[in-house]
Amino acid sequence: MRVKRNRILLISNGHGEDQISAVLGGQLAETVPEMEIIALPIVGAGQAYTDKGISILMEGEDLPSGGFSRNSFRNLMMDIRGGLLGLTGRQIRNLKKVRESIDLAVCVGDVYLIILAGFFLRKPLFFLPTAKSDYISPHWKIEIGLMRRFCQKIFPRDAITGKSLASHGLPAIFAGNLMMDCLYYKDPEYFSMQDGWVISLLPGSRFEAYENMKDLSESLVAFENLVRNKGINKSRRYLVALAGGLDFSEIREKLGPSGWTSRKITAEEATNGIVGHLCSPDQEQSFCITVVKGRFADILAASDLVIGLAGTGNEQAVGLGKPVVTFPGRGPQFSEKFVKIQKRLLGDSISLVEREPSVTAGEILRILTDASIKEKMGAIGRERMGEPGGARRIALQIKEYFDQRG
Repeated sequence: MRVKRNRILLISNGHGEDQISAVLGGQLAETVPEMEIIALPIVGAGQAYTDKGISILMEGEDLPSGGFSRNSFRNLMMDIRGGLLGLTGRQIRNLKKVRESIDLAVCVGDVYLIILAGFFLRKPLFFLPTAKSDYISPHWKIEIGLMRRFCQKIFPRDAITGKSLASHGLPAIFAGNLMMDCLYYKDPEYFSMQDGWVISLLPGSRFEAYENMKDLSESLVAFENLVRNKGINKSRRYLVALAGGLDFSEIREKLGPSGWTSRKITAEEATNGIVGHLCSPDQEQSFCITVVKGRFADILAASDLVIGLAGTGNEQAVGLGKPVVTFPGRGPQFSEKFVKIQKRLLGDSISLVEREPSVTAGEILRILTDASIKEKMGAIGRERMGEPGGARRIALQIKEYFDQRG
């Protein structure tokens, strides 16, 4: 007799959420191989899923807001003009179409997914509310009501939110922040220094990263001048973790007018993800910034400090216990408003300074030369983000759910 395979639908509404959901899907495939897993990315093509070999029910579309329709009325109107209503209609039809064949939905994102799955899929639902934290703002009553009505299990992004939701009688438990499971290591030692400082730059993953690199590079010039004026004899290495969609040549072009030049990379460097070196304008006291692609986790692991103008990247850095210095970027994503919200989310694991090179340089030196500050920032970051392994813990909860059903 043929045994029925349980079928799980992963639903996510954002590129970062796709990554988290895909990591969970990969862990489910490893932990409970008899399950069948399919995915519905609400925004974009769901590349994170296909990279894990997870089948796509239906591709989303890249709307003008980049998946932030619900963040403002302006974004919503842009997306409606860009085809949001038609896309939503097709997603609803697909959910109804597979309703009878799905045993469990796992939603990663915000409560909009609960509305979609709850009303149109009508199957048991596990929810990972990645978009909200009590460090910033508690869930609204209507959100709590939706979770109470539709969710069998809730896995919040941090412990304080888990306790808050549980206090409302919801089946919420903090199993870990799956962002920490999205880090893949190859060889961190390649970028580390035995007796020196490794400082990494996270300019962001969107087009504004090129503008951010101007401020980041000026901060390093100021830091170099400060260290040399104080006569500090400490080796220094500077790395840039460049996101996959960005181009080294664009950075070189952006910094060229300020006197930065590039030098060639070796064959060995190329095999280790290094795409270029940027050399400072000061020829007498020159230094270089090494730009790297595809080794994000290794760079974070090797770092003594991160200067971060990134959303998820900053969170992952503090989760590894790395102190982060940050300031508002020049684009629409890493704005002054965004960075203040991130500060509330991550607390004193990050140091928020004004966008002024000399101020940033002074803060970097203060942290690197005081072990107690570094230790305190690292401890707070690890507490806020939780230990890795959340994907496996949630996968085991899903396995237990099906085992109990029989």
